[in-house]
Amino acid sequence: MRTPRVLGVAALTVALLGLSVAAHAVNNIQNVGAGARSAALGNSFVAVADDGDAVFYNPAGVAQLEARQLMYTNVSLFFGGIEGDDLGQHVVSYAHPLGSRLGVGLGYERIGSQLMSENGAFLSLGYRPTAGLSVGVNAKYLFWSVGDIPDDPVTGQADPLSNKSAGAIGLDVGVLWKTPFWGVQMGAMLKNVNEPNVARDSVPGESDAGALPMDASVGLAYRIGGVSLVSIEWVGRDLTGDDMDSRLVVGGETELVQGLQLRAGGSKLFQEDAAGDLNAGLGYSWRDVHFDYGYHIPLDLTETNGAHRFSFAYRF
Repeated sequence: MRTPRVLGVAALTVALLGLSVAAHAVNNIQNVGAGARSAALGNSFVAVADDGDAVFYNPAGVAQLEARQLMYTNVSLFFGGIEGDDLGQHVVSYAHPLGSRLGVGLGYERIGSQLMSENGAFLSLGYRPTAGLSVGVNAKYLFWSVGDIPDDPVTGQADPLSNKSAGAIGLDVGVLWKTPFWGVQMGAMLKNVNEPNVARDSVPGESDAGALPMDASVGLAYRIGGVSLVSIEWVGRDLTGDDMDSRLVVGGETELVQGLQLRAGGSKLFQEDAAGDLNAGLGYSWRDVHFDYGYHIPLDLTETNGAHRFSFAYRF
């Protein structure tokens, strides 16, 4: 059918024109992105959540998976490292359906270098009370770790974060609904419902230095003829604070030929002087094996070469 393909290409064109959130708006590891497919869609994934990335974007999605999935993502970040220290991101997830109504997922992500890192360990549980409705919850442990930092060469004073680590337990809740309108699915997620503080008592005099704000995502996904997808999402950061910002994210993918997908996405931050990012990628499926690539570049950091994201997934 030509019509779905034409609509899919149009959706990708719109997505490519979108701008993404400024780098300074990232609050914690969950806002960096996970798999290559979801990142290529501009992280507009709360209403899609149909693969292992559901663990990170919407735990309700693990209840709708029909097969087990193991997924690994390696990310080459903007910079080569910190004084030779390798800098990168690693993401792994496993989703397992338990009958027709229940699903469970495990996830782990790490971003940083040999000297310092941010980490997150996730346990997702999704339940489908009806054929079209799923709800889910994430219990997660978010923590950071810093290695040995040399003393100040002038004063000889030790760095207060040297050889320190700390973390906290967080909670996310999500919902997915297959609407009566053909091909349209709605999704929503509240992230950091309990606003965990991952650095309490770790930084002298700054007890709130590691407090993670509550974020919200609400989105729509429209599947076109089984070969294309359009996703749109509103994201609000720091709902309970004084400096909440919001953005509108658009993403799309279409199948060029059997097994080969083209993707693009981006978003616009609703505040003055907000810079943006562009996202694009490719995917290839062969039987139960899936390879994905995503490229992300911030438009206000022209001296970088962007971030390259590679994912491998196996469904069984």
